[in-house]
Amino acid sequence: MDNNTIVRTKGLTGSYENNAVFEKLDLEVIKGSFTAIAGPNGVGKSTLLKYLFKELQTENNTVFLNEIDINFLKQKDIAKLISFQGQFGKRSDDFTVGEVVQMGRFAYSDENKAHEEVDKALRMVGISHLKDKFITKISGGEFQMTMLARTICQNSNILALDEPTNNLDPKHQKKLLDLLKQLSESGKTVICVMHDLNAIMQYCDNTILMKDKSIFNQGKTEEVLTEKNIEAVYEIESQIVEIQDGKIIVF
Repeated sequence: MDNNTIVRTKGLTGSYENNAVFEKLDLEVIKGSFTAIAGPNGVGKSTLLKYLFKELQTENNTVFLNEIDINFLKQKDIAKLISFQGQFGKRSDDFTVGEVVQMGRFAYSDENKAHEEVDKALRMVGISHLKDKFITKISGGEFQMTMLARTICQNSNILALDEPTNNLDPKHQKKLLDLLKQLSESGKTVICVMHDLNAIMQYCDNTILMKDKSIFNQGKTEEVLTEKNIEAVYEIESQIVEIQDGKIIVF
């Protein structure tokens, strides 16, 4: 185990609707890294994230944040360590964008600080102009950016995001990924379920590649996303091509 490990699982078995989706997973996420979780549909990537912040319950001694078994932490304590952005969020006529972002502060009690953190998160994501709009009156992409602002507003050191580029056009996909990269470079740990292997190649330091209820490979992205591994996991041939600013994968 690396001394800089901030998230770790040990023999984690996960299920969804009583069906095992993965078994005995051992993974490590390095502090300050931008780590992708990749793999075909149905291998349990989203389910895995839910175990990391205890939305789904597991046995003792299987999931650790900062080497603390999460089963010995209260939910508010977990919320101060790890924040989560899911694929789908619920919209309500009753809430504005600013109010939704402020929900990221539920683990804290300082209301004055909450307003500061909300404004900061809105500025970072670039949606300050939407603060007073009702959540039902914004586009799908704007809603996705609102969810990111809420995640940032939670002010945890670990951000777990499930396909955060959904509903975003190429410009805003790049903006979001650039921001996540900046957060990891500032010391935050970013864990992100992603399908776009070229985006992973460009942005992510490390990759956890899943297949058939297990981890197929994990480590530095350039060592995990090889032509051989891509074919073995996705059953499709690819070629990794050198370009001026790095590498791209051609299918």
